[in-house]
Amino acid sequence: MGKLVNLLRGYVELEASGAFPERLLNLCAQGQIRFWRLQWLDDTTFVFRVFYQDLGKVNGLAERAMCSLTERSRGGGAVAASRLVKRAGFVAGLALCLLAATVLSQFIWVIDVSGNETVPTAAILSQLRRVGVKPGVFGPSIPQREAANDALLGLPGLSYLAINVYGARAEVIVREADEPPEVVDETVPADVVATADGVLEEIQAESGKAMFADGDVVSRGEVLIAGAVQLFETGSPESKGWLFTRAAGLARARTWRTLEETIPLTAMVKDYTGEEVRRYGLQILWGRWEFFKNSSISDSRYDKITKTVPVSLFGAELPASYSVTTLRGYTLREEPIDQAAAEADLRALLTARLERLMAANGGETLRTDFVTRIADGRLTVTLLAECREDIGRTVELPGQTGYRFDENAAPEGTE
Repeated sequence: MGKLVNLLRGYVELEASGAFPERLLNLCAQGQIRFWRLQWLDDTTFVFRVFYQDLGKVNGLAERAMCSLTERSRGGGAVAASRLVKRAGFVAGLALCLLAATVLSQFIWVIDVSGNETVPTAAILSQLRRVGVKPGVFGPSIPQREAANDALLGLPGLSYLAINVYGARAEVIVREADEPPEVVDETVPADVVATADGVLEEIQAESGKAMFADGDVVSRGEVLIAGAVQLFETGSPESKGWLFTRAAGLARARTWRTLEETIPLTAMVKDYTGEEVRRYGLQILWGRWEFFKNSSISDSRYDKITKTVPVSLFGAELPASYSVTTLRGYTLREEPIDQAAAEADLRALLTARLERLMAANGGETLRTDFVTRIADGRLTVTLLAECREDIGRTVELPGQTGYRFDENAAPEGTE
């Protein structure tokens, strides 16, 4: 610890010589002048160190002790500071930089958003801008709680939003709202209609009338569970009207799905020419400058890679950044694809499509087969799948639920 203090305060290493040099050490001790690293070179000469600010006192004591002093070296914080004082321009520039960093660090230049998955970050930043939270605004002036509440009102996809300001950075933490359950209007009548061809394995009507039985073959579009039920008097064929309800129930069937994907047998491949051009950009506050923007290079056959680096001073981000855009030239050539890899990719794509379809219908895949064919310069893969799934879909009818005696109230297609 003492070494660190000595280094920060600054020191001067001196060589003292005289007939009785020990008198100088005695005078330094009487004057409470601290010295260290004492080393005798001979009987009349020694080397020692004193603090930089005590150099003038030691010179006076050396005259009293009739000793001559020779400065060998100096160093430490105080010495460096004394050198900087002589360079007024450098000191002024450093002071201005520190002042700018201190002042600019009170403004918001970076806004980080975390916690969102489905709500776009751009939408959140746009809403924050409307309530006054944006790059360039004075951080301490932001009413964090009120701004968060105002922003949340314009973002129905979020259930929580908090704003925390840390110097030049604003941290925005959000939580997305759960999807509200689907509200079913029970006053609107509906049928349950088949979404695919299949053989019914189980049909159960919770409301309405089942139009088929287990084992029946049904076609896409047929009414499986009717929401319009015709009423008859017991033992009489005379109609007593219609009862309209919102049909619901289970219609599990064995189905056969056919999915297909195709791609060309050739693809365009890039051959890089080795030519590279760099463009530079500078952004300070709200201004941006592009250098070499009017180059004769066309971007149509160049890959563009842009790297943006923020500028910081002593760990604080400044409202400035520079960018380097690299353009890499290439030419295109047509090359045959790897048919085995392409077929594997198409099979994986079709399998994923089938899994999503089964997940939506609460179904399962019983068996799959793939058929591959090449024709007209294209590779086509067909997936044939045997599945078990719920094929019922609700289709609403006009009017409202309830009893209707009018014979003309029969739904379209009912005899």
